[in-house]
Amino acid sequence: MSAEQPPARHRALRRLGGGVISVAIGLGAVVLLLLFLNSRDDAHVDPAAPAAAPGALYRTPEQLLDAQQVRLLRTGDVYMLYGTARAPVQLRALQDRLSGPPDPALEEAGQAVVLLRKPGTDGVVALGGDRIVRVADPADGSLETFASYWLGGGPAASGG
Repeated sequence: MSAEQPPARHRALRRLGGGVISVAIGLGAVVLLLLFLNSRDDAHVDPAAPAAAPGALYRTPEQLLDAQQVRLLRTGDVYMLYGTARAPVQLRALQDRLSGPPDPALEEAGQAVVLLRKPGTDGVVALGGDRIVRVADPADGSLETFASYWLGGGPAASGG
């Protein structure tokens, strides 16, 4: 054995040590990258802040509904007003998806989408909570978003 070359055992230990250090550096880099990316996910987000409620603020439903309907609106029902002779097919389908066919028990519990004919109404006017949405087309997807959010009283009723 020459004095210039370390024994095979030392070479093997050096290689093993180098490999362990390389793996440790790689794992540290991955952990740092994950920490950085996670901090970016939480940036500027307040998890306690409520999501923006759909619809425009509307505090006078008495202009469109009678006293009994206003009471049921306050319990969580969502009203869809239309002006045509018959409820548009899209509104009936939306009602069926969200609350099923008309049911007085569901209405009293504040769990119903109620279709209401109001002659002179252009398009569809939806009322839920203290909000209103007006759309020209009964197939407008914003109606389902609105009704889903407010049905049952909105997030305050569910503690969300």
